Amino acid sequence: MDKYIVVLILQCTIKTNYFRMKKTIGLLLLLIQFACTNHTPETQTFKIQYKPEKTYKLTTERSLEVIMNYVGSEKSLRKLREMGTKIPTISNKKSRTESVLKTGKQIDGTNFPVTMEVVKTMSTDGKIEIPDGTVFRGESVDGEIPEFDFIVLDGLDKKNKKTLIQSLQKTFTQFAFPKEKLKIGEQFTIENTLSMPMEGSMIEMAVTNNYKLISITGGIASFDISQTYSMVPTMMNNSFKGSGNGKGQMHYDFANTMILYYTLNTEMELDKKLDSFDFNLKARSGYTQTASISKQ
Repeated sequence: MDKYIVVLILQCTIKTNYFRMKKTIGLLLLLIQFACTNHTPETQTFKIQYKPEKTYKLTTERSLEVIMNYVGSEKSLRKLREMGTKIPTISNKKSRTESVLKTGKQIDGTNFPVTMEVVKTMSTDGKIEIPDGTVFRGESVDGEIPEFDFIVLDGLDKKNKKTLIQSLQKTFTQFAFPKEKLKIGEQFTIENTLSMPMEGSMIEMAVTNNYKLISITGGIASFDISQTYSMVPTMMNNSFKGSGNGKGQMHYDFANTMILYYTLNTEMELDKKLDSFDFNLKARSGYTQTASISKQ
């Protein structure tokens, strides 16, 4: 073969390989740059923080099934039936509430007013705890959990208004992220108590909530929730037995510093020995809340 032709072939081969290598290197550089700009830090700080001039639309759904049963002699059970007690007694309730929380302009660069309106409530038993159109007013300092101190609702005395404000405030303060940073696979725990009446007594349950960070994708952190119920020590010698557990999920939005989705399903069982019969209660509950955030 002519030497000139061989040189041309070699030059073409070298140029072709060069351009291919250059293109490959360029793609690798782009991928590296993309990976760097989208890298999720190993640890993250979580905090619920409200922002001024925003609208938060909240939808809350609840469900509760309770089965109460009595075990004892036929005589004692017949007496209960004569008193109008159904054996077993089964009740079911579902409710859905739509609310809108609005934040105003900042005052002095820190505080801003907050209003929350109960827009629509539906319940299968017809009992509405907070009437539609009820408006709560308060203030947020530096984006912290709002402090509500006023309610707009006709036909309600001061005592009941105060009770409603306290009930709403509790829903905002019962959950808080830890100050420490978290990484995927780590968890944090929140402990509180649950009080409920049962056969003329007040039962207190210790509730342990574990939140485990599972993943962070597209600016959304996903948590698995596990929950356990147990009797507090002071109740153990009062012929009570009780236990329960729950599972759920939670999604946190870093951009809006807010929980967008929270769901939890629980099961609980309580037993009490009485003089003439044993009382058993089984309860299944569900709770789901979703949130969407927009500018006013």
